[in-house]
Amino acid sequence: LTPPVPRRVGLRARGGAEQRRGIGGPMAAAGSELDVFGAPSDDAFDGFQVPSAAHAAQSGIGRATEEELSSLVAQADDAERQGRPMGVLVEADALPWNGRHCMKLGRIRLLRVAGHTLFVGPHWYCTFAMLGVINGVGCMFLFGVASFLGSLHLLGGFLATIGSSVACIACSMGDPGIVQHPGGPSGTGGPGKPHQMLPSSGKRECNACNIIQPRGCLHCEYCEVCIVGWDHHCPWMSKCIGGQNLQAFNRFMGVSMISLTYVVIVTVVTA
Repeated sequence: LTPPVPRRVGLRARGGAEQRRGIGGPMAAAGSELDVFGAPSDDAFDGFQVPSAAHAAQSGIGRATEEELSSLVAQADDAERQGRPMGVLVEADALPWNGRHCMKLGRIRLLRVAGHTLFVGPHWYCTFAMLGVINGVGCMFLFGVASFLGSLHLLGGFLATIGSSVACIACSMGDPGIVQHPGGPSGTGGPGKPHQMLPSSGKRECNACNIIQPRGCLHCEYCEVCIVGWDHHCPWMSKCIGGQNLQAFNRFMGVSMISLTYVVIVTVVTA
């Protein structure tokens, strides 16, 4: 005798009941088409569709995850900023000298001379070279040209040389505007090089100085300190040109250009 072929029994009714109870969804509908042996019937996946990206966006799928990530990043930034205070401008008279005459902030040395503080940058030798050029040109003019033209040009050449030299020294020894940690000079500067290209907007952090930089501040990789009102780094002035010595730099440029113009014109006219 031939055994009877088992009849494939569909579970459509049970699947419909699951859908009515709110459990299952599309997969339950597909599962309702499975026969008792686990094989899908021909129309098991008829009408089954994967939710599209647009549908997911409309339903808010993934939006919560992005918001949570943004919130975590913001919290981490706030927590890091809480440990870094806003930098303050260095006041030479308020520094803890403790009887010393020399102090170092980054690569800038502070020298206490006759009650005044001199700020000597890392490129001090370039300043000596600049002074050598100024006085060399002045001496050549005084002894090679002005000495044959009378006392008036001798006085003019002397004033041009001395004026340019004094303006150069005043700028090269002036305070560029160092910003330090409120805790004192022990937290100022460091070998770190953030390689900052533009001044701060007022919210940027400096990993080397461990501060939040004020607006217009930049960490110089040569001086290894933060400079408020940073304009540029000038090796001829031994350090950065910032908010505190920019006026002195402009004065030096004006005096030196006027002096050089006078020397050149007198030399050419009387040649």
